[in-house]
Amino acid sequence: MLKYVSNQNTLILLDSLVPSLVCRARAFSKPALKRNSGLKLEDAPIIHSKIRDQIMAQAHTRRKIPTSIIDSRNTSLAQLQKAVESRDVPAALKHWQDLVGQKATIPDEKGFELPESIERTLNHLVATHFLRERTTNSWSEDLKAFAENFALQAATHNSTDALHALMWKNLECNDPQATLDLYQKFCEMMEDTKTQVDEGLAFTDEETSEQYFHPGRISILLDAITAHAMNDSFRSALDIYLAANIRVRGFRRTKLFQDLKYNVDLQQKVAKYLDRLEIAALVYKPPSLSRHIMNLSHPRSARILEKLYNDIVDGINGPEAYLAADESGLSTTSTLAMTEIGWTSFQTAFIRSERTDLAAQMWDDLARCGIRPGVSMWTALLDTHADLRDSRQAMHTWNMMLRQDIKPDELSYRAIIAALFDDNKTEDALKRFKEYKKFFNGVGPPALTVYNTVLRGLLRLNLITEANSLMMTMLSAGPTPDVISFNTFLAFYGRQNDFKGLASIVTRMSDAKITGDVVTFSTILSALLQAGRNDAPNIIISLMQNQGVQPNVATYTAIIDHLMRQQTEASLKAALKLLDKMEQTENTRPNEVTYTSILSGLHRGQWVSRQRAEEVRREVVSRMRRFGIAFRLPTYHILIRAALESPDPKGYLDALALIQEMENQGVPRINTTWYILFAGLMRLGLWDVAREMQSRMYISGHVPTTSLVKLIDEIRRRTS
Repeated sequence: MLKYVSNQNTLILLDSLVPSLVCRARAFSKPALKRNSGLKLEDAPIIHSKIRDQIMAQAHTRRKIPTSIIDSRNTSLAQLQKAVESRDVPAALKHWQDLVGQKATIPDEKGFELPESIERTLNHLVATHFLRERTTNSWSEDLKAFAENFALQAATHNSTDALHALMWKNLECNDPQATLDLYQKFCEMMEDTKTQVDEGLAFTDEETSEQYFHPGRISILLDAITAHAMNDSFRSALDIYLAANIRVRGFRRTKLFQDLKYNVDLQQKVAKYLDRLEIAALVYKPPSLSRHIMNLSHPRSARILEKLYNDIVDGINGPEAYLAADESGLSTTSTLAMTEIGWTSFQTAFIRSERTDLAAQMWDDLARCGIRPGVSMWTALLDTHADLRDSRQAMHTWNMMLRQDIKPDELSYRAIIAALFDDNKTEDALKRFKEYKKFFNGVGPPALTVYNTVLRGLLRLNLITEANSLMMTMLSAGPTPDVISFNTFLAFYGRQNDFKGLASIVTRMSDAKITGDVVTFSTILSALLQAGRNDAPNIIISLMQNQGVQPNVATYTAIIDHLMRQQTEASLKAALKLLDKMEQTENTRPNEVTYTSILSGLHRGQWVSRQRAEEVRREVVSRMRRFGIAFRLPTYHILIRAALESPDPKGYLDALALIQEMENQGVPRINTTWYILFAGLMRLGLWDVAREMQSRMYISGHVPTTSLVKLIDEIRRRTS
């Protein structure tokens, strides 16, 4: 950007046409000309002549700007730059305000925007001035207004230092309302900016978040939260926190608390506000809360899980309640409510964490809150006991549910039947199924899940006659079997190496016009390979095509993933065999996800020796390199998590090796990377290893976020 312009056309060309010229020049560079077989190098002068003609034509179509305005703008810009270079903040702000006034006369003219480099420098000067100067009483009201207007404008361009300095200055002067007024103006200006962009362009969610989020926004958000704390208005702090949709990182909190050392009481109040705001943000998004809870559903994470639960209960029943146990408890102060999915997630997580005492406490807490758990929560409890193969507790829960006058629904019957079958209590399971048919008409998706559960239970116990009888009933009277019903039979015949049975089920699927899915094809593939059929992949491809399923990378990858989850040597060989087939054809060549499915499957469980796993890993990595496929960040995260979740006592060594490999390959280790590692090491009780990796993280220069700091604090507490 040049400092001075001599005439309007030069001004217009500099600011609006130069970017276009650069792009076009690149397009007509020699490499580009060589790629275009229809374009000769001798034609370049003609092309540039046409570009020049188009430029001149565009210049003549632009509206004429008075020379006086251009001269005024050039003069003000020169004076502004001189003031900035001499660090004269008041003079610079006055000249900036002159430019704003000139811009108002031609608001659509991009050439009159303040150069970005000057804006950044002035932003830093204003911030430094307000943070260092003890008083600005010598400033006129107009000058103070200029400073505020500039700070707000710069903040919309992601330069927030000046606005933060002004807001903090107001806080130090015990004027929280002035800080909140500035924050409100900033939010309004950001909304206007967003609206203007939205009218011209369509962004994806990811692009939009990157467009409007800047780390500096956290600082001014914290200023506003501090102001609300000074006004004793947690509700208002909560509103702006949820609206901002920003997580406050640990080092930002630490810096804020250091700045508040002059007022310990306020420091403690703000800390309390931030803790509660983080809990409220989780409750505000029930699916996110549920995922977070389930990630903690392990005995070694029980302490963190318990603290999260206690914080939420305190937010409901504590002296300064801001949460409600359910929607019926919402009020002017308790504006966010827990949902049944949240309570259900806690219940499941407590049981999986071997803390049934906390699960029982939760039911007592719900009773004190006047909440009567519904059938879905009881069903989730039954499902948890079924997953743990604890039919005794499942039946105890079932009987207690009936005593509470809770009428079981179809999913409740599905859960109790599954629990009884999995514990080999066939008679009891069939008794519940008979009872189910008495109360329900057996129509619709819920009914089909019950029937499929019974089919699975019967076939798992090799009761093929009873299973066939039930299947015939389903075909004649309903509920109509689906692909899951047929896959259940395919799995049974595959275990029995009964190829006649497999063929009969495939035929029945065709007669019923049921198209196979990933489970169908992987089950048949495994059975064929186990029988020594080297042409099994070709048979599967033919079967898929006959059923109207077009083989592609996604389909093959899904089949490979399913095979790896079976955790047998036969399924591993089948996966590698199918990988061979994929690599032979250009349009089905494996991608990173395909190879990752195999690598992560090796760590999942302890079904393959470490020697065999390393052998397969080297082979897969060699294949990836042959096709030019490199590990990306999501792949490393999947593999690290799988290694840490492996029952192999030495599985964590694979995770550490992957962390080192990321460093060697220059792959950034972000907050999520370290969180996965530390959480996994904590679950394994490897506290000393976690402490050492924590030191390596700090040496690497990584700054942890709030969620990661909590894990680090726990590691330090355990190893101190």
